[in-house]
Amino acid sequence: MKRGFTLIEMLVVVAVLATLMTMVFRLSSIGGDSDHRTITIDRLQRLENCLSGYYAAFGSYPPVKLHGSRNPYLRADIHGVQTDQENTGIFNWTSIGQAAERDAWRQVQAACRAQPVACNYPYPDNEAYRNLIVGLSDALKQLMSEGTEGYTEEALGASRYRELMAGFDGASDSGRFSANRDKSDWRNIQLFRFGLMSYLLPRYLVMMNGTDDFFNGSFAQWAQNNVLPCDPFTGQTFANWQQMKSRLESSQQSDIARLANIPSQAVCARWMPNLAGIVGCQHAYSLFGVDIQSHRSGDTTLLDLKHPSGFEIFSPGGADSTGDQYVLDGATVKDGWYNDFYYYSPAPYQKYTLWSAGPNGRTFPPWISRARLNARANECVVKWTTDDIIHMSN
Repeated sequence: MKRGFTLIEMLVVVAVLATLMTMVFRLSSIGGDSDHRTITIDRLQRLENCLSGYYAAFGSYPPVKLHGSRNPYLRADIHGVQTDQENTGIFNWTSIGQAAERDAWRQVQAACRAQPVACNYPYPDNEAYRNLIVGLSDALKQLMSEGTEGYTEEALGASRYRELMAGFDGASDSGRFSANRDKSDWRNIQLFRFGLMSYLLPRYLVMMNGTDDFFNGSFAQWAQNNVLPCDPFTGQTFANWQQMKSRLESSQQSDIARLANIPSQAVCARWMPNLAGIVGCQHAYSLFGVDIQSHRSGDTTLLDLKHPSGFEIFSPGGADSTGDQYVLDGATVKDGWYNDFYYYSPAPYQKYTLWSAGPNGRTFPPWISRARLNARANECVVKWTTDDIIHMSN
């Protein structure tokens, strides 16, 4: 007579199956993490090849300007924008819970991003984007007095209307210093953010594909941060940016070659193959025959160009400044976990640190001595940095 399984035997089988399934899931998780790590290390190596080429050409590493403060004492708002208020208690943690750790990380991350990796370019010059960008500021500034179809308080609702208007007027319920100031972040975005990638990409060649409006009037930010180069054929400085742009638009190969042979642009051809297919950018760029755009999902986040709630606008002047709001576009390289790398290079730019925050997405500034931290703070920082990937940095 056949005997069935006893209850104990059944429990043993279930336990064994559960153990095997747990092992499979753990192994698959390790494998997935290994893929992210491999991508990260590969991209670090490629970026470091570019940095070595830059150093060989110019005698320093990219002199990325500070777009914030390296001071991790400064408080940061929910968008990671640094304020002028200090929080020295960050180095005196006696106890830290989830909320406190989140706030501390926001503050530390803002300091780590003082020298950004991303560079930002305007959208290409076609009528739809042109009208959207150039006209957006004026259109939004008129909302409070005139209203525009789709942008009216009735269409958006009173609450969302006030949030979107934060930064464009001084009213107590919708100004940049009102309770709505964190609902739509108008302050952390600028048209040109000259991060690491703006030095590794031939930004003049890319920029010349943009609209003339980015060189004129209130768009003078480009001219303020870039020096007109010399014509490599004559040695004479170009008269203006429009003259450079006309060369690129010319059908004469000799005119196009004038831009491609500007030393600061031509030298990029040496390391451009390292950037093939890894740059998260919203537009396809073929630079010196290399397609740099990454097609990996998550490497770049596209703005929603159809809905006003998709825009982030910045007003760089004082409380009354409404003359130069810009829409942001960006080009960057992200690690295997879809996070930007971090870059640190102090003047005179003879050394640098390039790193990934790893799978936990958190890190700590390499220029801050941990001797200043108490035991509890050190415990937290160790947790943040244990999985960091710092590869071959000089």
